Amino acid sequence: MIKKCLKNLLFWLIFLPLLYTLSGFVILPWWIRTQMPSLLQEKLHLLVSMEKVLFNPFTFELHVNHFALHDTAGNDVATLEHLYINYDPTYLFKKEFFVKSLLLEQPFVDLKIDPKGNLTLLSLFPTNPSRESNATTDTSLTMPFIIEHVEIQNAKTNFSDERPSEPFKLEIGPINYAVNNLSFYKDDLSIHALKVMLKNEEKITLASSASFEPLKFYGELGISHLPLSNFWRYAVPNIPATLTQGELSLKVPFSIDLSKEKPLVSLEKASALLENIRFVDTEQKTVVDVPSLKLETIDFDLQTSNISIEKAILSKPFVDVQLEKEYAVNLVRLFTPKSVPTQPKTPTPAAQETKNEWKFALKTFEINEATIDVTDKNVKSTPIHLAPLKLIAQNITHDQNSPIAYDFNSTIDTTASLNAKGVFIPATASLEMVMNASKLSLEKVQPYITLFTTTLIQDGSLSLTSKLSASFDQKPMFKIEGDATISKFSLADKLKNSLVAWETLNVSRIAYNLSPAALSIQNIMLDKPYINLDIKKDGTTNFSNLLKTSTTQPQKSSQTQKAPSTHDAMSMYIGNIVLKRGTTHFKDASLLLPFATFADRLNGSMSTLDTKNTKPSVLKLEGKVDKYGYAKIDGSILPFNFKDRAMLKILFKNIDMPSLSPYTSKFIGYAIKEGKLSMDLNYKIKKGVMEGANKINLDSLILGEKIESKDATNLPLGLAIAILKDSKGQIDLDLPVSGDLNDPEFRYGSIVWKAIGNLIGSIATSPFKLLGSMLGIETENLKSIDFAAGESAFIASEEEKMEQYRQILDKRAELKLIITPSYNETLDTKALQEQNVTAQIEALIPKKSKEDDSYGKTIKKLFIQKYSDDAYSKLMKTYKEENLDLGAIHDALISKIAESITVTPEALHALALKRFDTIFQTLTTKYKIAPARLIKNEPQASDAIREEWVGCSISVSN
Repeated sequence: MIKKCLKNLLFWLIFLPLLYTLSGFVILPWWIRTQMPSLLQEKLHLLVSMEKVLFNPFTFELHVNHFALHDTAGNDVATLEHLYINYDPTYLFKKEFFVKSLLLEQPFVDLKIDPKGNLTLLSLFPTNPSRESNATTDTSLTMPFIIEHVEIQNAKTNFSDERPSEPFKLEIGPINYAVNNLSFYKDDLSIHALKVMLKNEEKITLASSASFEPLKFYGELGISHLPLSNFWRYAVPNIPATLTQGELSLKVPFSIDLSKEKPLVSLEKASALLENIRFVDTEQKTVVDVPSLKLETIDFDLQTSNISIEKAILSKPFVDVQLEKEYAVNLVRLFTPKSVPTQPKTPTPAAQETKNEWKFALKTFEINEATIDVTDKNVKSTPIHLAPLKLIAQNITHDQNSPIAYDFNSTIDTTASLNAKGVFIPATASLEMVMNASKLSLEKVQPYITLFTTTLIQDGSLSLTSKLSASFDQKPMFKIEGDATISKFSLADKLKNSLVAWETLNVSRIAYNLSPAALSIQNIMLDKPYINLDIKKDGTTNFSNLLKTSTTQPQKSSQTQKAPSTHDAMSMYIGNIVLKRGTTHFKDASLLLPFATFADRLNGSMSTLDTKNTKPSVLKLEGKVDKYGYAKIDGSILPFNFKDRAMLKILFKNIDMPSLSPYTSKFIGYAIKEGKLSMDLNYKIKKGVMEGANKINLDSLILGEKIESKDATNLPLGLAIAILKDSKGQIDLDLPVSGDLNDPEFRYGSIVWKAIGNLIGSIATSPFKLLGSMLGIETENLKSIDFAAGESAFIASEEEKMEQYRQILDKRAELKLIITPSYNETLDTKALQEQNVTAQIEALIPKKSKEDDSYGKTIKKLFIQKYSDDAYSKLMKTYKEENLDLGAIHDALISKIAESITVTPEALHALALKRFDTIFQTLTTKYKIAPARLIKNEPQASDAIREEWVGCSISVSN
């Protein structure tokens, strides 16, 4: 019995080890290799295959070679060249599941997203039914799990997405990952190392330590020269701009604690570097080129929602800015996503409640050696080139009330420079700036003024120093102070003929305030100004057609625009204006004889101009005219209300009159052979009325040849000169002169000859005034012979005029009197009507009538004949109610009757001719004037004199 038991024991001692050895080396590998794929396909519908499985039951080492997961078409989705697991069962006695080593060699995963957005790898795995909402899951481990060493060698993955129009593909690998001491004991740390290569270059590294109880991670992520161009189009397919090149490098020390209710994630002293970034537009033209963008000392804390960056440095960037149609910026178009219909996401109340406000701070942002080209395609212009450009901005934070300090410097088009320094507060859109600009070319403005004018800016530069304060919140504020200089300015017409130019225009201590609107300028100095005025043959000037007329009709507003309030008017103060070394050229080709002259050495000044002060400004200007002439202007004016008050004294001396022949020939029909002109003009303007006490001296004036001109007036010029000139050849005149001081002809003779023309014209229109002053007789009333209304007989006051007419004709044998028979339609008609009624009354009253009140009865009879009994009764009732006396009633009735009398034009002409006969007969008969020296005009209507006299006009002719 014992022997039998020993045999059985020996059998089992031999059989069981053999069975264990056979099962471990043969049966288990065979089952895993042959049966497990079928089981996985049956239970999980997974298609897997493996070429070789080895298991050592004594060392507990498992080798699986050539493992593959297939899709339904038989394509490899995931493969593993070699799997090695070294398990140590002795740790079971310590109640630990311990794996000494886990090795995966050359794993491969094909990650493909189909056109519907599904990841094909996940579609191979069955979906677990959802658990009940009240089900609980025990996530605790019944036995601690430890892997001493985990290593993934030469892993690769292919990622592809077929949703974009151009499918995205990316090959990642080889990937190497190693973990030491992967333990689930509390506070045990595991060491992790990851290396990812792209295109055979190491791009991503990770060195970290981690614990699973609690769940914490510490380490550093590194990315080196990761190419971004492939990711750009895939990540932002709706951005028109294309990233053709660019690399990203990161160094991210991190700390992650997931053991708390709220995850703790922080980055400390991370850094980022973008290199060789280049964006192109749809035409493959570079619009942004950034050699380097470096972010230093990046700190991030998820718990406090805080991001802090010590410094961002942008080195040598290039930006091509295009102002496209209607001034849309190309960069906005290129970097704005194309519209993609999306469903708006409404945040849930819980999400709204848990939303934290992020805090952001960028302490310093620098742009170094930047280049910006700005091209305006709305006009024909050359690009503005800003290089090198430097910008430093500090304290850029999430706090909109925190001021951002900035310092901007740039060279513009290689010669100009611009510097702006100050602070900006985003919350109130407030700006403080100190700006300095030097040699800004005004020629750059030419394409913009071309839209409105034909003038050409040929030269000129602007330099300024200013301090600006602005705010654009609910109450906009804008204030600027500084100095400005425009140098070497030249403005020409479209034929490049100079119009206006100056050497230097200095405007110092400018101060402008938007609200209340106020402009203050302490000093303006204009050095060597030049104006060229050219009058063409057709009368237009070189300044006439400088503005282009718009072809579009202005739109009428549907609402009436409110007139601006006087309270909104801008106050203006200009301390002093100085003009030095001015020059002007003047040419007039519209005259019969082309005319040109110049004035130079113009110097002048104007004192304070102030809209808030009624103190007049003092004006001084003097200069040389032609070769030997001199001009000077002194004045006291209210420059912002010139018509209200002005006092001007204008002095012209020694102006050569032959040079004025083009004007004399045009306006009086004669050239001037000899003569000098001097004028002392004094103007006083008050409330829009100008008065002048002016003196004109003509020295040795001799007329030249007669020149036919359609504009010349037919005046007795020769006679006027002979009368006015004294024995020394001087003509001194005291006469008013008026004219437009803005008219360029004012300085070259037009206003002079206007004054002389007025004088000569007065000889023709008022000859008696001049004759009377020369002959020493009273001639104030000789312009007409006055008659009573409806009468042709002399009145006593007119008899004395006949003797004066005789004296004038006796002393001026060449003169003749022109008599105009005259009538006044209103006065004479009324008088003739009343004369007619009076005659009818006298005819109807019996000469020896003894009847009571025959006069009144006759008037009543005539009224009833003209109107009616009823009209007479009503009128008499009205008169009695007005308490009129009998005489007034008779006069009123006579006036009513007279209104019905018709006076014909022939009767008025006959009355005028009777008046002429009275004058003619008196002069020829009583005063013995030859009839040949009396000329009769055609009868004509005349204005009433003091509403009671009618004058027959008397004038002189040679």
